[in-house]
Amino acid sequence: MTALRTPSRRFLLAAALTLAAGPALANAKKEKKEGEGQALDPTYKLGSMTIPIIYNGRIVNYVFVAMTLKLSLGTEVESFKDKEPELRDAIVRAAYKTPFTRKDTWKEVDGPRLTSFVMGQCAALFGKGKVASVEIVKQIPRQQLMPPKPSAAEPADSGPLNP
Repeated sequence: MTALRTPSRRFLLAAALTLAAGPALANAKKEKKEGEGQALDPTYKLGSMTIPIIYNGRIVNYVFVAMTLKLSLGTEVESFKDKEPELRDAIVRAAYKTPFTRKDTWKEVDGPRLTSFVMGQCAALFGKGKVASVEIVKQIPRQQLMPPKPSAAEPADSGPLNP
């Protein structure tokens, strides 16, 4: 003979929670299906690029920068894949010609200058208005360097030379 056991409190509590949660989960799934019709702003992720930090004509550090392009509504992401190498090339070339170096640190790029340059290049390559904004997602310096103090950066005047 087996004795009938009464259900434990834990079992009853778990059963009650399951029954109560069932309709709530069903409503959440309906809301999720209804929200699927709304398109989110498309984005295009540019892979990490190596941007040089140049001071007095010399490379003092490199910063690995990852960016995301937020596209305008109606812009297809697929159209960006073909011209991404041209965009990346333009960014790196500009970084060597007119460096995106900040005056206060050699661990980060000058974000506003870089993003405005990328916006201009996107307008030229992809068409005006296709890219709504550019966001710098990540910056990782190769070395943890700080710029020299302003007094150390200026060469000392040695005065006239005696022959």
